[in-house]
Amino acid sequence: MLRRRCASSMANNAAKYESHKLKTPTTTASAAAAAALGGAVTIPRASTHTRTVSVQSGRSLQQKFYENRILDRYTAQEPKKVTLRQLVLFGRQLTEAKLIASANYVRSELPVRLAHRISDFQYLPYIAGTNPHLKMVYDLYWRAFDEFRKFPVIKSLNDNRRFCDNVKTNLLEHSQVIPQLGMGVAECANLVSPEEIDRFMHQMLVSRISRRTLSEQHIALSEQFDQDLRAHLGLTASEGFTEMSAAPPGFASHRIGIVRADCSVAQIINDCAMHVASIYEDAHQLPPGTAPQVIVEGHTNATFMCIPAHFSYIVHELLKNATGHVIARFASRLESDSAAEVATKPGEPLFPAIRVTICSSHSDIVVRVSDEGGGINPEILPYIWSFTHPLKAKCLHNFHSVHRMEARVDEDDAVPPLMSFGFGLPMSNVYAKYWGGSVNVHSLPGYGVDAYVQLPRLGNVVENIANRRAHIASDS
Repeated sequence: MLRRRCASSMANNAAKYESHKLKTPTTTASAAAAAALGGAVTIPRASTHTRTVSVQSGRSLQQKFYENRILDRYTAQEPKKVTLRQLVLFGRQLTEAKLIASANYVRSELPVRLAHRISDFQYLPYIAGTNPHLKMVYDLYWRAFDEFRKFPVIKSLNDNRRFCDNVKTNLLEHSQVIPQLGMGVAECANLVSPEEIDRFMHQMLVSRISRRTLSEQHIALSEQFDQDLRAHLGLTASEGFTEMSAAPPGFASHRIGIVRADCSVAQIINDCAMHVASIYEDAHQLPPGTAPQVIVEGHTNATFMCIPAHFSYIVHELLKNATGHVIARFASRLESDSAAEVATKPGEPLFPAIRVTICSSHSDIVVRVSDEGGGINPEILPYIWSFTHPLKAKCLHNFHSVHRMEARVDEDDAVPPLMSFGFGLPMSNVYAKYWGGSVNVHSLPGYGVDAYVQLPRLGNVVENIANRRAHIASDS
């Protein structure tokens, strides 16, 4: 399988990229130097321990051939996709045998999904592959692939605990993947077609969500199982796992991990609305309660099966966009004494309300977010789903000031809440499409925006992920 361009094309592209690097700032000098010299890049972590990612530029051709032969064995395998309903049903009546089976499924599935994404890197134009940020992500993925494929078969609860520790470390290290991808594609925006990079980013992020879903679900089931086992055995939280090397006959836990079988749509919306309001009130030094009110209407008792963190991210991004545009359109009201007057006249809002309508059918949940923020700039509207269009280049460069990002609502400590990356809508669409849904936006020029989120309600839709071979076949 050919994975490289012809030598003359590579030389020309390398020259272009070196010329571009003189004009465009890249990563820190230490990371760039490490990438150039085949050294090591230190991964910033929340703990006192550090691990390093070796940059594999100095590998021999024989070693690269051997590694690609290994990779090909995994890219030849189809990902074993799951539905939310399967995750929920598996967690109920969770025994030791089922937990170990789950661990071995995740252990065998992660390297397959990583292999397909590593293959995507190898099919990028050479000029993109030389980017130090994308190269760092490649090396992170390769090392994770290598670690998981070599992890021994899990046969006991203690084996599973060691596996979970390994997965947690991997998740923490990979929290820098999104900023690195953002910086990498920002620097390649004028060198590779937007369509090619958008497709690459979509595949990277969908696969990332899928791997984190499997990992976090198994970690949650394992921790919940240990909690229930500890309580069953009458052990305190401070006692170790010596007495928990095996579960007593007949013991079972009844948990469903990170999935909610009856998630309240209105509750998620209200929680996100409160968080968004506090962000803007703090940023503009407004009295509490003066941010645009969010009115939830329609089928407010609707519930559906989902991973709350995924749905919350989508809703939060739509409400943040709506609130920001409304405040920007009526910014003149902030320059008067209106904000102070509202504190004493709660019946007279400073800004027009944002209306969120919930519609529930047997099979789907639809949420509409309507604002009066004036609509989307017609020059930007055609590119709102793009990760890399030149109009978003300045936003993408904001990733240089962010060390980690997990695309969650509750990460204000790592990501400035109002810093724009041009990333929220495309990422929201990735989350929705992953579970067979969609996000659509209709701009009403001079008035506002109606944004629609559609998601399957019953959790019976399989993960929407593609392998590399199917992707290549669709292009041919």
